[in-house]
Amino acid sequence: MSGGPPTDAWVWPPDLPAPGALQAGTAGGISTRYPQSDQHLARRLISSLRESRRRLGGMRASDLANVLGAVGERFAAGLDNRVVTEVAANAGLTPAMARVVIRGMADTWTTDSLHRLLRSEFPDPAALDRFVDGAGREVRAAAPGVTLHIGAGSVPGVTVTSIIRALLVKSPVLAKPGAGDVALTARFARELHRADDRLRGAVAVQYWPGGDPGWEAWEREVLTRADQVVVYGGDDTIESIRARTPAATRLIEHPNRLGVAIVDPGGAADADHQAARAAALFDQKGCVSTHLVLFLGNHGDAARWCGRLAASLEGLAHTLPPAAASEGELSTRHQLRGRLAVQRAVSGDIRCWAGNAGAWTVALAPPELFEPVGGRTAWVVPVSDLAGCQQVLAPLARVLQTVGVAGLGARRHAFAEALAAMGATRIVPLDQIPFPDSDWLHDGSRPLGELVRWAELR
Repeated sequence: MSGGPPTDAWVWPPDLPAPGALQAGTAGGISTRYPQSDQHLARRLISSLRESRRRLGGMRASDLANVLGAVGERFAAGLDNRVVTEVAANAGLTPAMARVVIRGMADTWTTDSLHRLLRSEFPDPAALDRFVDGAGREVRAAAPGVTLHIGAGSVPGVTVTSIIRALLVKSPVLAKPGAGDVALTARFARELHRADDRLRGAVAVQYWPGGDPGWEAWEREVLTRADQVVVYGGDDTIESIRARTPAATRLIEHPNRLGVAIVDPGGAADADHQAARAAALFDQKGCVSTHLVLFLGNHGDAARWCGRLAASLEGLAHTLPPAAASEGELSTRHQLRGRLAVQRAVSGDIRCWAGNAGAWTVALAPPELFEPVGGRTAWVVPVSDLAGCQQVLAPLARVLQTVGVAGLGARRHAFAEALAAMGATRIVPLDQIPFPDSDWLHDGSRPLGELVRWAELR
């Protein structure tokens, strides 16, 4: 737990009165305080945000991209050690890792990135401002009145990205950051408030402990009154939100996903370092993080490559050190190594490399034993060809998202067709895995398109 005063885990529009009482708590690794649960206050908060929609809607989408991008650029430029330390403590990352993660996320918050996102989704971004010609009809894109964002606590910056997307399509936002994303989200929201009066009324952040019985009435109130809900998180979180969100409310879900790498060493000299970085960044807590590596080659070649992968992970343990693991995390990894040791007694094909204090693990083992345990654990499976890769990935189809490829050459396009049919939504060079572009197809959807409804005028 970090020392110092508690972090204010709330940012409200200026027309709301200051809360009468604050509740102390913890979020991730920091002490926090936030207004106490109050259904009446929840109604006033949503109503205030909804009233701000008219002023926000009066801004052109291109002007919003300029304002939001300027805030993102200033935030990244002002990233001092104090901010990094607070974000790191909150997210359970080392400061070195937190700095890399924030800068990587902030690359999608720039003016150029936001304009590129607008142009990629709207041939004429003015469709967010008014009806525009659309091949024999006029069309208009509009977001619902208030978007409630329920963030995951695993990676800092995810909630900020979600807020920016909603504001870009002119939807006021109430954001509940995940426990590990409170510090960054609250800081960014205050920067938005300072940047433009129209944003001050359209942005609210309120942390509360998910699953706390004392907040059930508050959650029910905001879920009922929001016009659409964006939720990130594990299966239990998403199922809980789905069960309590009204049928008429648009629900946009981003559940846990699994990252995979496909490596042909014959055409990828640096693949071991790239795969190590893809597994190390975010300490494997991100939806894009690589857990499974399919190696095109025989077992002996795979074992030698695993040795290089282990050396790359060891190097990153010094330049980009992992956070200290909890007792539960260490126990999970210890149990994994124990199971692999037992299996190795039966089959000599299983091997395991491990860093000091469990900083990383490389497992060379059959796919049927695969288990994503986090903590920079790279599970390597030797596969004879791309058809074999499809067989290994088929049982994982429902959770596939990012697939990084290296060394496939001309085979990449044909294999991408098979991956897309299987359910993968992002197929990129191995070194591009950690930080998607602003216009990536997030879980197979357009990040702005999933937030708007289209109207036609004939």
